Amino acid sequence: MSATLRIDGRTLELRAGATLLAAARRAGADVPTLCHRDGLAPEGGCRLCLVEVGARGQLAAACHTPAAAGLEVRTESLALGELRREILALVRDARPAGAFRASPEGDELERLLARYAVPDAAPPGRPATPAPAPLDTSHPYVRFQDDRCIRCRRCLHACEEVQGQFVYGIEGRGAGTRLVFGPGERFAESDCTACGACVDACPTGALSDRDRIETVPATRTTRSTCAYCGVGCQIEIETRDERVLRIHGAAGAAVNRGHLCGKGRYAHGYQASPERLREPLLREGEGWRALSWPEAIAWLARRLREIQRRHGPDALGAMTSSRSTNEAAYLLQKLFRSQIGTNNVDCCARVCHASTALALQLLTGTGAASASYADLERARLIVVAGANPTEAHPVVGARIKQAALRGVPLVVIDPRHVELADYAACHLQLRPGTNVPLFNALAKLLVESGAIDRAYVQERLEGFEELVTFSRGLSLEDLARTCEVPLEGIRTAARLIGEVGPTLFVSGLGLSELTQGTASVMALTNLGMLTGSIGRPGAGMLPLRGQNNVQGNADMGSMPTQVTGYQRLDDPAVRRRFAEIWGAPLPGGPGLTLPEMLEAARAGSLRGLWIQGEDPAQSDPDETRVREALGCLELLVVQELFLSETARLAHLVLPAAGALEQEGTFTNGERRIQAVRPALPPPGSARPDWEVIRDVGIALGATWSYASPSNVLEEIAAVAPSLFGGVRFERLAGDGLQWPCPDLDHPGTATVHAERFLRGRGRLAVVEYAPSPEHGVPGFPYLLVTGRIRDHYNVGTMTRRTPNQELAPEDRLEIHPDDAAREGVADGARVGLESRWGATRARARVTARVSPGTLFLSFHQPETHANRVTGPQRDPQSNCPEYKITAVRLHAAGRTS
Repeated sequence: MSATLRIDGRTLELRAGATLLAAARRAGADVPTLCHRDGLAPEGGCRLCLVEVGARGQLAAACHTPAAAGLEVRTESLALGELRREILALVRDARPAGAFRASPEGDELERLLARYAVPDAAPPGRPATPAPAPLDTSHPYVRFQDDRCIRCRRCLHACEEVQGQFVYGIEGRGAGTRLVFGPGERFAESDCTACGACVDACPTGALSDRDRIETVPATRTTRSTCAYCGVGCQIEIETRDERVLRIHGAAGAAVNRGHLCGKGRYAHGYQASPERLREPLLREGEGWRALSWPEAIAWLARRLREIQRRHGPDALGAMTSSRSTNEAAYLLQKLFRSQIGTNNVDCCARVCHASTALALQLLTGTGAASASYADLERARLIVVAGANPTEAHPVVGARIKQAALRGVPLVVIDPRHVELADYAACHLQLRPGTNVPLFNALAKLLVESGAIDRAYVQERLEGFEELVTFSRGLSLEDLARTCEVPLEGIRTAARLIGEVGPTLFVSGLGLSELTQGTASVMALTNLGMLTGSIGRPGAGMLPLRGQNNVQGNADMGSMPTQVTGYQRLDDPAVRRRFAEIWGAPLPGGPGLTLPEMLEAARAGSLRGLWIQGEDPAQSDPDETRVREALGCLELLVVQELFLSETARLAHLVLPAAGALEQEGTFTNGERRIQAVRPALPPPGSARPDWEVIRDVGIALGATWSYASPSNVLEEIAAVAPSLFGGVRFERLAGDGLQWPCPDLDHPGTATVHAERFLRGRGRLAVVEYAPSPEHGVPGFPYLLVTGRIRDHYNVGTMTRRTPNQELAPEDRLEIHPDDAAREGVADGARVGLESRWGATRARARVTARVSPGTLFLSFHQPETHANRVTGPQRDPQSNCPEYKITAVRLHAAGRTS
């Protein structure tokens, strides 16, 4: 017979680990709290949750008192009501007069004041209350009003236990107790990341945000998917009168569990920017002429046919968008294959994740993550290699920090001292571009120490003997010297991995954006296989995806060598299926990658390019040559939200609906297909990308009858049934579906390769190290790494049009103090940066985050022209550019105050 307790006369089954508060709420009792918040550690400070236990009515704080068998608990009585009323009055009286008003519509404390009939004013004779304090509005998003702070510490717990940021503290005693947020007096001087968890936790409105200044209620709340980064957080968008009031995380969502980063929560102002494109624009001379949609579609269809007839189908190409929906990407690649007749289709995955996808596909059978974000909580060891999640993927970064704070060992492999290095058991700060020798050294140590899963290797893998033979010929001392990491540090990392076994390997662009990008990911995957990690819960390969739909964009067939679902162009069964469903044959040979299309444009063989929601003029390497290539085109059409750097070069610009304004799906970095739902209409006559592509297809002669994105999704399921056969829009409510999802009864797949690798047996690869062409270039002594910072996204198209621009108004060049002293560079000074490919200027940030000889520069601001410096080097296997190493030199460019 199960153990029970009684609460307010109701018998409840006892649940292990439950508190009296949790049990009372399960019984339907509304026990008041001020310092407690579900999901956070009990504080036990306010005593508002006192309940009576036993026949004698012993008082107990329900928030941290364990529920026990046989207890008799009362949550309401005359005595408890009077006690709670007195506690609330004391809380009220500790703050300036008028700080709180009893109100059923107010903040949490004010609702409790109303519930327990606590009067607004203190009775005569009470001690004087503190003088009012000014409202701190120094931060662009979060405001602090000390008058309303009751020192309940909920913000402190939320900051530490959700975001792991440790911004808040309590100082002083008695009446002098106060909330502090770092060494400064202004909130803007704190280490706040603007995630908003503290605002959600605050019961009094002492911490509030600019999205909640306006108290008018929303008339509609729409659940959708965040359009920043590949984490794919679920959001709830509150709107009124066709404008966004506020965004918050969807409680209980599998991806983010109600949490958001500063971009996802606050940086939505771009949606209403006056710079939004509102009507199609046709270039006429140096200016633009507005067109109606029928005019724009007819003009574009005519120009596509003219170029096709004069120069052949391969004179045209398309770049689909990783910011737009799966349905838009699918239709654009379909249009170019079925109506134009070319495989010249690529996407931004080419310049970021192509190396990762190719390496994983070759070794495991699919180019996507084998693990899920849920494995972050199950992992016994996490290796973060070439990724900076707390800045580029903050919600995932916070979950990794929380794992480390729980005691999960963390190994960080990165040329910079990224934030996670502060939490790591081991940080291997390698020379940029030397991942392969480092991973080979770790594999050698694992094999030689016997710290591998031999049964897994024998039953599931091929290539082990070849890898062992190769490893025997490697010198650990030479490998350590090449990657400039102390051998003892490598041994420490290998020992941690060997002791734990199955490990979660989290990786990023620091592995893929190299001339040895594919090789780097292969060498890391060797470690995943040797330890039996792939296909195991709490372990496996988890590459983080950059843009919100870069995974889905690639899934949809936006690659010149594969069609939807990573199916081979030369597979006869695939060709028959597509021809039957599309009513048109697939083109024959492979098309051109994006870098090859740009080369062909310069050479004159590519005449037209359709770019959907990307900005290669700012984001692609070797900027000068990219702009030259785009300028050589007879036809450049761009679908965009704003007149981007690329759109300024276009012949036709088509205004696009943003993620808050259209329906469809995104696929996040754990293969989770999630619904995108419109919360607002698009501005002016802007339209969703998929609608425009459909209409252009019809103008070209296609018999397409898609009425909604769900129709397109059904066709995606039909052409790629092994991955998407069971995916339908109506099945995506809540947390969506993780592919593979082959049929309508399938629940989706959290862990890929659980029983067997999709390619049959997994393959261990022998990976030789080859130095980058940017290593050891005479006259260019520094290695430049480019990447993101937390407050901006990609090329800043959206975030620069929000208050995030106040948080990070410019790109900064990070330089080590020793190098700064040698070059005579002061912190904040303008510095000239020059490579063999181009030159630019940036303001210096002198910091030990980078090691001597290494520089770091973000690329969010178009004025920085960071990609004038990056060059044409590419991974020969994936064609992914080498953003992570460029040989550069510095020169003083004047100082600023």
